Amino acid sequence: MSLNSDFDALSPVTPHLAASRFDSFFDLYGLSLKQQADLEQRTITLIARSPASVPAKALAINLARFQPLSIEVNIIFAQVAPADDLDFIVRALSSACRQAPELVIRWAKNRALLDAHERLTLGRTLCWTGDAMRRSEDARCALDRVEEGTPSILAEASASFAYLWRASKPLPRTLFSPRTAAPMRYEAASALSASACQTGLSLEANIVQLDDYLRFRRH
Repeated sequence: MSLNSDFDALSPVTPHLAASRFDSFFDLYGLSLKQQADLEQRTITLIARSPASVPAKALAINLARFQPLSIEVNIIFAQVAPADDLDFIVRALSSACRQAPELVIRWAKNRALLDAHERLTLGRTLCWTGDAMRRSEDARCALDRVEEGTPSILAEASASFAYLWRASKPLPRTLFSPRTAAPMRYEAASALSASACQTGLSLEANIVQLDDYLRFRRH
């Protein structure tokens, strides 16, 4: 089953609000990990225009809901700026994933690759597809597509991601230099994740409950 969502491009939407629309996807994903937690199910892939793209922001925010070193993520960006947003997602990856960020992020610097659409795949649970990476933020289509992780959908998503991954390049190691201070938004998310682990909140589903996470994030 697939679902088309109209984000109403004519209405002003803040980046934070736009990213929050992905929270329910991560809710479903967290519940699915209670049933199956093999490597394929624990793997998230993302193709995005930049670290500032809505799905990239949503992933960075929601990664803080997972127990440390519990999932695998592979990301392809068409642009690696802005630096603050890249740093935000690098810090989130460092906490949630087993592999180092420099091994799981690649750069689709060849402009011929920009016809690929933004896509977020959460294990075998669902696959979200947005607009082509070539479009600028102010000209992007308001329609996107969310599909259940059926075998045909997963096979197509896996094949297209693997092709784009091979055609993309590792990011320069200078982009992963240690920063002097962590952004406050990531520190707040990390604090909740640590608190949840201490209380046992996330031990069963491997993910922090959304209501508690959003309540913490508002303060």
